[in-house]
Amino acid sequence: MAGNCSQEDCYPEETGCNHEGCDVLTDCQFYKKQANQVATEKEEEDDFYVRVPWTGNTLGLQDLNFLTSTSPVTLIGITGVASAGKTTFLATLYCLLRHGHKIGDFQFAGSLTLVGWENIAWYLSWNTHNDVQFPPHTSSNAGRIPGLLHISLRNKNGEKKEVVFTDAPGEWFGHWIVNKNDSNAAGAQWIHEYANAFLLFADCEMLSGNQLGKARQQTKQVADRLKYNIKNRPLGLVWSKSDIDIDPEVKKQISNHIQNSPLSNYQEFETSVRNEKSTDWQMNILESINWILTILSADTNELPMVSRFASTDLFLSKR
Repeated sequence: MAGNCSQEDCYPEETGCNHEGCDVLTDCQFYKKQANQVATEKEEEDDFYVRVPWTGNTLGLQDLNFLTSTSPVTLIGITGVASAGKTTFLATLYCLLRHGHKIGDFQFAGSLTLVGWENIAWYLSWNTHNDVQFPPHTSSNAGRIPGLLHISLRNKNGEKKEVVFTDAPGEWFGHWIVNKNDSNAAGAQWIHEYANAFLLFADCEMLSGNQLGKARQQTKQVADRLKYNIKNRPLGLVWSKSDIDIDPEVKKQISNHIQNSPLSNYQEFETSVRNEKSTDWQMNILESINWILTILSADTNELPMVSRFASTDLFLSKR
């Protein structure tokens, strides 16, 4: 049903009324039909349908409330400048899961954003010339952003994990490294504040060509922003497009720069959508996520000691 809501964080045509909880949208004080709309009898009937709180597309911040209210969620920040291979990494991850591969002991168990995943994974399908088409650039004005992609994972013991990935435009991080308070960098700042872990992308293609100096500097600058107040959150460096050779000295310089101050949890991964013989580039995509989930699973608080008068009977002697 066409229409609009005066509340910026409510999307009644997609997920129903968010503020008033009205089953009939026309009863909501914030909902107004468009002036040129003539409601048909069918549209009036649609008002009575209960809408599910997701559409299958990428989630926005308001949509994230639905997921976090029911389950603990691991938010992984996919970071790096434009064209660094972030969206291709996510598309490859989904394709691997779709074909039965696991992340550690966990396998794919569903998603609230299947349409969003399929939209980016479609480009990695083989065409008639057996060539790979990469996902298009993630636009900074692509609608409700940040784009958040969700997967549910489950192991054989029935343990379940809800994981959300940010699919953010590289321009955010380009503005962020210049001025973190820039309004165009608000999305990158949000990711830095709320993500449980980060994957930083270093583009081997740019680092091997005439953009080497710029790519190296930008990778270091994003790393410096991420490391600020990172605490124990994992930071992985992803060498994307690793099928392209780069100078080992360049790799060493970037790696040493990132590790020039202590990091509690840091690891590097060589990845590529093209999995050549004797390489684990595609499997390393899965391994990078498994590394994050393993670290976060082990990061638990110690149980406090219970004060008691005697150690022989915990229940009767507890203060």
